[in-house]
Amino acid sequence: MANQSLGSGGADLIKSHEGFSLKFYGDPYGYPTVGWGHLITKTKTYTKNTTGNPNDSLLTQAQANALSTSLGLNYTSPISQSQANTFFTNDTASAVAAVNNLTLPTGMYFSQSQFDALVSLVFNGGAGVLNTNDVKKLLEYNQVYPSFYGPLSNDEIDQCSKLVSKAFSYDRNLQRRRNEEATLFCKGQWYTHKYPVYTL
Repeated sequence: MANQSLGSGGADLIKSHEGFSLKFYGDPYGYPTVGWGHLITKTKTYTKNTTGNPNDSLLTQAQANALSTSLGLNYTSPISQSQANTFFTNDTASAVAAVNNLTLPTGMYFSQSQFDALVSLVFNGGAGVLNTNDVKKLLEYNQVYPSFYGPLSNDEIDQCSKLVSKAFSYDRNLQRRRNEEATLFCKGQWYTHKYPVYTL
């Protein structure tokens, strides 16, 4: 079990795709959310966010106060920047733990960028995504890791690129995010993200 932490590259990628608001807003399902996609509860729904801009589905102050009271929260809308930062740290902790709990081939370890890319994938898709066949195949291939004793052959470089593309081909509605994660995973490696997600 590893003990890596989320780096700035991964945090920035997650935040750039989650949207941000200090005020309560409805997520794409209408669930009340705040900060960088921090889910308040699934027991109530409000206006669904269809644009990706939290300002388009803000709860009224009366709705936010009523929700806070009904759930016994120690905060209401708007929250402080400090509270938003705390929520983000807590919300990413489970994704960080899931990636740290992966069993890698003997002697192999993730670069910071690889770790960050997988945390972003898990934060968005849930820990179950790590059990998909494509992610498993990627993690089983020693040549993808910076700890692999290289250099890599052209065929191995190409295989790494293909495995990354397939592993990050998860949820067609989020192609831009998945491509950015795959690019981050390849950062600093012998191989590149030359096959966009969903193309193989």
